[in-house]
Amino acid sequence: MATKATKTKQKQISFAPGKSKRSEGILVNASSPFHVIESFKNIRTNLLFTLATRESKAVVISSSMPREGKSTTSANLAIVLAQTGAQVLLMDCDLRKPTINRLFKLNTQKGLTTILCGIDKIEEALNENVIPNLDIITSGPVSPNPSELLGSKRMSDLLSIVQKAYDYIIIDAPPINVVSDAIIVAKQTAGIVLVARQGQSRHDYLQKTIENCRFADVDILGIVMNEAKSSASYYGYGYNYSYGYGYANPGRGAKQG
Repeated sequence: MATKATKTKQKQISFAPGKSKRSEGILVNASSPFHVIESFKNIRTNLLFTLATRESKAVVISSSMPREGKSTTSANLAIVLAQTGAQVLLMDCDLRKPTINRLFKLNTQKGLTTILCGIDKIEEALNENVIPNLDIITSGPVSPNPSELLGSKRMSDLLSIVQKAYDYIIIDAPPINVVSDAIIVAKQTAGIVLVARQGQSRHDYLQKTIENCRFADVDILGIVMNEAKSSASYYGYGYNYSYGYGYANPGRGAKQG
């Protein structure tokens, strides 16, 4: 594993307004609305507070079902963590339907699957300094046996290595009610942050997800409410939020009312 001091920086992504489609509300950047930026910073603060007492600094981001915003949440949380100066690694462990490579427009010829299959070394598949302080490992080529790869000793060894090299690791994983991949990975991390979408996520699906985490003895670190509607600002300034995030800490197996 290359150390941070010996890495060769690759071309950084520009987030200048008007120069990239990624600046149009997908990834947090200088031109993003104030309340979007502050919402992710609020999530970051809560997560850092939660991780302060944890031995592991790796976190899995998942959801109950597809299309609830877990991948964009993973990407944006990794971005705002990197903005603190911390060394952050974003890993795409959704080996069935990867998204991180498309969000950042990265090549997937080398990635997690080629590392776990022993084809590439970690440093060979690493996208360094995609933005300052943020490295990314994409999913790599599609694998016929993703659950086996994620539950392998190679994956355990990889997590052990990267947790020594980075301050924080954000892992984008598949929806929990669809496949078991997120639970498999989360058992080797500090826990899971669940993403739900207001007006779409169903209470019974979320409850089933919480029960699955409880059965597997995986901590739920918090819940991000995607596209939450609010009639008042977080700070009392009177803004009407049409887009935002909330953070809760229900604890392991907590029931949602």
